[in-house]
Amino acid sequence: MATDPLLSLRGVSKDFGGGVFGLKDIDLDIASGEFVSLLGPSGCGKTTTLRVIAGFETPTSGQVLLNGREIGHLPANRRPVNTVFQDYAVFPHMNVAENVGFGLSVRGTARAEIARKVAEALDLVGLGDKAERPVSALSGGQRQRVALARAIVCEPQVLLLDEPLSALDASLREQMQIELKSLQHRLGTTFILVTHDQTEALSISDRIVVMNGGRIEQIATPDELYDRPATRFVAGFIGTMNLLPGRVTGDGRVEGSGFALPVEGAGSLATGTAVTLGLRPEDLTFAPAGSGAPLRVETTVFHGHSLRVIGRLNDGAEVVLDVRRSHAAELPADGATAALALRPGASAILLPA
Repeated sequence: MATDPLLSLRGVSKDFGGGVFGLKDIDLDIASGEFVSLLGPSGCGKTTTLRVIAGFETPTSGQVLLNGREIGHLPANRRPVNTVFQDYAVFPHMNVAENVGFGLSVRGTARAEIARKVAEALDLVGLGDKAERPVSALSGGQRQRVALARAIVCEPQVLLLDEPLSALDASLREQMQIELKSLQHRLGTTFILVTHDQTEALSISDRIVVMNGGRIEQIATPDELYDRPATRFVAGFIGTMNLLPGRVTGDGRVEGSGFALPVEGAGSLATGTAVTLGLRPEDLTFAPAGSGAPLRVETTVFHGHSLRVIGRLNDGAEVVLDVRRSHAAELPADGATAALALRPGASAILLPA
């Protein structure tokens, strides 16, 4: 990175015993003011990474550095890091202001200073008029805002968010994603979010760390992950991707599954090299008969702004493509055979076989 990172993990591993590894040699740099998401399926190591940063787990090996200083030996309550949990973890016997100011009162902060900071934090999360309200009278979204306010009121250098929106309904979750990103911009605090929701990560992150099996598969911006996945796992996990086998020909093209496409990077590989082609559904289209790969249409599914067509190529590979609803009348019927081609201007992604 251009400047020294705020937070670094160096060769961090976590062995739970019995051959179960939570993390395997993780290296990660996060800059001050970044919004970074740890993304992956259940059991990939994202929550373990967060807990190691927070101090709730001790790594088996490796270093946790904050501003270049090793903090791996410090207990959680002595790290300049706060965590917002999935279940809110608010105190039911306290009102909103008391919940938010709890950490400051434990530190022995003066009452007047607590009142001022609590008011500022509640204003930031849009709960300035609910300071005296019992938390039992709040909605789920409001309770999550209380948890956020309680975390930011102590002015941590890093705010950790452990799937904080997963308990909310879809519309409220989307609203809170926007509010979370806006809050992070206003505070300028480093946010690290754990999520299994790729849409959430893509919409609010500066960078995304994709994890699998306790390892990091790729670290990149949302658009880089979507357009240039580095591994087959990332290609299949981020968005929807058709993964088709192919072989490099001598002219920088890849052939397979009825396709013969020029693909960036294929020219540097030896003729006959086995590869995988990655094709996004929105980059495929139907072509005039005989001009593309034969596709037998199996079904068409309503997908909101588009229709998703699912079919099979001659070699049995399943393919999905997205078609605008305005073109519904032009779609082949279920059971019909049509020609499939790459949309003009689109490109295939070259991946290891």
